[in-house]
Amino acid sequence: MLGGIGLFAFARHALNGIGNGTRAMPEGISAVAVTQFHVAQSTFALWIVGLGVMVGIAAAVRHRVRKEPV
Repeated sequence: MLGGIGLFAFARHALNGIGNGTRAMPEGISAVAVTQFHVAQSTFALWIVGLGVMVGIAAAVRHRVRKEPV
């Protein structure tokens, strides 16, 4: 989950820089292509975070089910 959060923050920071006009664009690549790349990064990051949440919930349920009665 932390990797997804970090990737999302990086991608959103880059998109904010593109929107403000403060981010330097690489040579030979259009601004649209760079923007689409960072949008895809942020979407992928959200999927990573969602997957992490699902694994955590599954582990908690599994732990609760397998817990021995006291």
